[in-house]
Amino acid sequence: MSPKPAATESASGQPRGPRGMMGSAKVPVRAVTVQEGLIDQTLTAIATVKPLQTVAVRGEVDGVLVRVLFKDGQRVKAGDLLAEIDPRTYQVQLDQARGQLLQNQAQLKGAQQELQRHRVLFQQNSISRQALETKETAVQQLQAQVKSSQAEVARTQLQLDRTRITAPLDGRLGLRKLDQGNLISAANTDGLVVITQTDPIGVEFSLPQNQLAALSQAMRQSQGPLRVEVTDSNGRVLSSQGRLQALDNQIDVATGTLRVKAEFDNPDETLFPNQFVNARIYLGQQQGLLIPSYAVQRGSVGTYLYTLDADDKVHVQPVELGTASLDTTLVASGLKAGERIVVEGTDRLREGSVVEVMDAAGKAQAPAAKPEQAQRPAGGSGRRARPAGE
Repeated sequence: MSPKPAATESASGQPRGPRGMMGSAKVPVRAVTVQEGLIDQTLTAIATVKPLQTVAVRGEVDGVLVRVLFKDGQRVKAGDLLAEIDPRTYQVQLDQARGQLLQNQAQLKGAQQELQRHRVLFQQNSISRQALETKETAVQQLQAQVKSSQAEVARTQLQLDRTRITAPLDGRLGLRKLDQGNLISAANTDGLVVITQTDPIGVEFSLPQNQLAALSQAMRQSQGPLRVEVTDSNGRVLSSQGRLQALDNQIDVATGTLRVKAEFDNPDETLFPNQFVNARIYLGQQQGLLIPSYAVQRGSVGTYLYTLDADDKVHVQPVELGTASLDTTLVASGLKAGERIVVEGTDRLREGSVVEVMDAAGKAQAPAAKPEQAQRPAGGSGRRARPAGE
């Protein structure tokens, strides 16, 4: 039996043939060096924007709307005049009350003068004590009537003032529910219009009860309110300077969650009442080994990374992960600072694969220097490199 012919070699010394070509093909990848850094510790939740105050503006007296002075959706300040109710009935009542007050005051003045004369007569023993006490009682009765009349004047003045409907707070009006000429009643629960406070504005969300310990610890350690950020469904930051205001006083037994409330300045009304947003609470920062989140692989061994040795050979390295954000993840164990990990081109990698590390421009990077190579002089034998012309 004749011996098998030896495999021919190419000019580069690599064996030819299908097996040799596969063995020499290097997978192009991108890699980064693991370094220590700081990562934000956060809690995230789906939240709802809630106005801090919502008031249904209603008439406190009955009457006909003679003026409506606002436009739908208008921004108003506290005290702005919104509408007027026909004031004539209440003006008449006020005038009557004032007339009754003047009458009682005049009667009181006359009774007080008569009492003074009776006191002089009593000192002269011209009248009995009983007559003097009768006059004192009459003065006291008239004093009570004056106070009652004063209260009636104040009441009717208040009723007249209430014919002017003003904004109770700063905010934005909704759509009006009654037009000019309609009868408005204090018993009407719908009211004239609804006003909501939009600056500042609240954001409410729920957190699982297992996150309560971390949140409470961060609140105790922080010198001020914890910072809260909200983003829309596309990840665009709507506001990043929110302040955690309060936690509910009990956990919802049906869902196992705790209600949390934050407050945001909202001068440009980026946040709108009842809008759904994504909330992120910043608890603090943690230091450790940081890697790009997209470098993390998951499989039967759990979470792992592809690391590179000095020969650009791939090794599967199981790791335990800590705090993670959208872009960065902290490695709790399984990795050391200075190691290289593969971040792109992982789909064709296996244990022991030899790769070609590419830079951001798609060009091959120089291989990492081996320890023994790093100690050798640049000329190889220690002699000066001879120029090409010698």
